[in-house]
Amino acid sequence: MMFTTATGRRLGRPDVLQRHFHGPIRFPGSDWQWWLADDDAARDAAERIDRHLRAGDTKTVTTLRERKGRSIFRIQSEQGDFFAKEIALRPSRKCFGAFFGLQNRLFGYDHGSAEVDNTLTLNDRTHQGHEVLCLGERLRAGLPTRQLLIQPWLEGWINLGDAFQAADEHGRRSLLYRMEALLKAMHDARICHLDINNGNLMVSTQDGEAPLRAIDCAKMETRVTQPAVSTALQIGKMLRELYGRDEADLATRYAQARAMQRRIAGADGVNETTDTLLALSLRYRLSKSLSRRKLVTAPCVNIDGPALEKCVRASKKNADVPVIVWAQDHPAMADEVPAYSGH
Repeated sequence: MMFTTATGRRLGRPDVLQRHFHGPIRFPGSDWQWWLADDDAARDAAERIDRHLRAGDTKTVTTLRERKGRSIFRIQSEQGDFFAKEIALRPSRKCFGAFFGLQNRLFGYDHGSAEVDNTLTLNDRTHQGHEVLCLGERLRAGLPTRQLLIQPWLEGWINLGDAFQAADEHGRRSLLYRMEALLKAMHDARICHLDINNGNLMVSTQDGEAPLRAIDCAKMETRVTQPAVSTALQIGKMLRELYGRDEADLATRYAQARAMQRRIAGADGVNETTDTLLALSLRYRLSKSLSRRKLVTAPCVNIDGPALEKCVRASKKNADVPVIVWAQDHPAMADEVPAYSGH
């Protein structure tokens, strides 16, 4: 291994890399550099994937998926298996975001430096994230053009969607308890995942009491000023993903969502704004129609429900869903006994 100079290591690089990792280092003959945790497993995993990237070594590295400029790998080792994600930094302004560790609209939110920072922040504040072993970078003109994140493989864990589909009524209730506990932890930590879905919440198949873990944190917002709004958006989306958008069940899901919102955010966290966002996120896909990041980081939030619904329904994915019945600016839905009523 070869280390870069101290000046090259410090200049401009994100503080999170310097605080949590050694490096950067290079393996002989490689055009990748690596930031490594103080762990033999980190060095072993980085060396194996580096060899794969240079020479196509498939003996210990398996490509699981390639999609939208991202590649997912499984690395096999005597020290345990590892998960690796390679990220192409496009457009080029994301290279600057990754180099300086900036997370904003101009320089991008979902580069590798952001994901490392967000993942470690989530794990530090909630203990329901996942550790990071190393970050690799391929440079051009001193800027990273590709980054690669490595984490321990979550052996014996499956995503929440698969676990929920396979579970009986008692098992589903347990999963909902644990999902609520994770959303509560995020609320208290003022974190909004912003890419929360069935595939990004992980469930242990070996311990029925183990807390859920959140993964894929590249887009996460860790400076939430409106935690009740963040919680409403996340509750609505997760219940829609778990139960679907059946109109006959919507009143029950809405009552269930409001009860969950009250337990997580308290009485002050249930109001016309959160009621509106719960109803909209239970019924519609919102990500293409409004900036959730702006909502959860705003100094104050005032939602015009009917106007927002009209905007949301412009999307083809939402046009076939029945409209919400509004009582002035908040949803008017019958209060029914929820299928899931809490602890």
